[in-house]
Amino acid sequence: MLISVTRVRLKGMWALPFFMYHIVRSTKQLNSTAGLLHSDLTRDGWIIGWTISVWENKDRMLEYRNHGNHAKAMRIARRIGDEFEAVHWEADTIPSWKEAKIRLHQKYGRRPDPHKQ
Repeated sequence: MLISVTRVRLKGMWALPFFMYHIVRSTKQLNSTAGLLHSDLTRDGWIIGWTISVWENKDRMLEYRNHGNHAKAMRIARRIGDEFEAVHWEADTIPSWKEAKIRLHQKYGRRPDPHKQ
């Protein structure tokens, strides 16, 4: 299985309605995409959003990422967000949010906040 974890920090509260609009549309696309095994969303406060998706393989994930509503969301992302991060790895089990956040923070050289896991 391919694990994909993303984190986005919005430029401010003004961007939240735009972000929510694209999250809803991307989630509809996600839930109908072949090869998806698991997905979840969470947030840290109001301006940091996290996603986790688990795929049969990398090709299935790329098919979702590069097409449809998700591709449209990626095109406007720089206007509403100022931090975009992702980490991917192969695994036999679905990770917890704690593990997913640790892996992403480690990739970017940060220590995760133990209060936000």
